[in-house]
Amino acid sequence: MKKSIILISILLIFIIAGCKGSTSSKSITDEDVRKGVDGLTTVFINNAPPDRVFEQSVFPIGIELKNKGAFDIQKGFLVLGFEKEYVNAVSGQEKETFDIKGKSIFNLNGDQTFITVNAAAKQVGSQSETHASTIFVTACYPYRTVLGTSACIDTDIFGQQLRKKACQAKDLQFDKGQGGPVAITKVEVRMLPDADNDPNKIIPHFIIYLENKGTGEVVAADKVEDVCSKKPLGFKDFNKVTVKASLSDKELNCNLGEAENSESRLREKKDVVRCTLAEGIDRNRDAFTSPLKIEVDYGYTLTISKDITIEKILTY
Repeated sequence: MKKSIILISILLIFIIAGCKGSTSSKSITDEDVRKGVDGLTTVFINNAPPDRVFEQSVFPIGIELKNKGAFDIQKGFLVLGFEKEYVNAVSGQEKETFDIKGKSIFNLNGDQTFITVNAAAKQVGSQSETHASTIFVTACYPYRTVLGTSACIDTDIFGQQLRKKACQAKDLQFDKGQGGPVAITKVEVRMLPDADNDPNKIIPHFIIYLENKGTGEVVAADKVEDVCSKKPLGFKDFNKVTVKASLSDKELNCNLGEAENSESRLREKKDVVRCTLAEGIDRNRDAFTSPLKIEVDYGYTLTISKDITIEKILTY
């Protein structure tokens, strides 16, 4: 009898432990997906191109593209660069377009695709048996970084209230990125008196810190195709991003200094953007937490390269 009671007790312990384990599972959300500082990554496929090729022969160039970020790429461009005197693309295949979906709650790794181009090696000079050459692959694509968080709106800007508050206004720090190469690293939260001296309002003010944490270069979103072409670009076309922000679905007014509209320029890969809720908040409201959303649109470009050796076909 005692043995039976002990066995039943053990079974009950396992059943209870199993039930507790099942309730501890956590569903994946957009917040989990929007992490990291990767966007598109590009690598050469193994042995494509080969390390050594013969002159006047055709060889493959294969590139694997992965979208490791949290934004879908639509109409990205891939362009190949050669030392034209010694290598050229067959049938003019020097530029390709691609679309690749990014990470989502249904696809935690993002999609990938492969692009293969045939290239032809030309003759090596008569005085040489080999020639070293470099193949370049440049990708250009539009991207977006999105931060969804919450901020405390504390209308008691001078700290005069004695009652307990629902929250305290504080700066927000982000160390893991938001699923794109341009990251929002910090948001300073400030509550300011109304500039028009309305004693019944306070102005929420947000100082947004941006940084290019990827290995490539930021370009203006409307210049993505131009970067992967022979069109001339000015220095103002680089390091340009567009910023939008909202508080509880109310659009914020972002003062971006020298740039027009909502454009900002990253200097030494960083910049600071200031956004305010111009209409203000009623000063008589108690402190509350409000959704804060920040979107950064930009173009991005990165280049990889591989050295190959072109060998002369010797007949002696």
